[in-house]
Amino acid sequence: MIGLYALTQKEFAKDLIFQIDDEAVTLSIKGVLIARADRDIHNFSFFEIDEQQFVLLIQMKGFILYIGVESDQEFDDEAYPELMRAFIEHLLPSIGMLIAEADRKYRGKADLLLDDNMSPDMKEFFYRLLVKHKQGKSIYEQTEIA
Repeated sequence: MIGLYALTQKEFAKDLIFQIDDEAVTLSIKGVLIARADRDIHNFSFFEIDEQQFVLLIQMKGFILYIGVESDQEFDDEAYPELMRAFIEHLLPSIGMLIAEADRKYRGKADLLLDDNMSPDMKEFFYRLLVKHKQGKSIYEQTEIA
């Protein structure tokens, strides 16, 4: 477990600067949570917490990795695809290393690997995810009867 924390600190505790529409945008990684997945599929989701905070969900090799990000500024919805592509391309080697290390050594259900000055809203989001994963519940809330 200590190896996962150290690897996460080394690879994810950073600020990344991207050029979007001729403007520099700083994305700060504030949180990383790893959880076991029920199925071994590849998936990607995006959760917006507010105009400047979001969480990426990346699922692969039987794990789900949540990466909490804070931007130094708001940006248009049209900029999201370009920004997400650049962000994921940059982090893909780090994500691969973390998932490979977890595949070899991690035996838990879910753990928060990085909590770097998260805002109260992001912290609440992450701790809700952590509790749901530890209890084996779905992270998605059904609001209407199917």
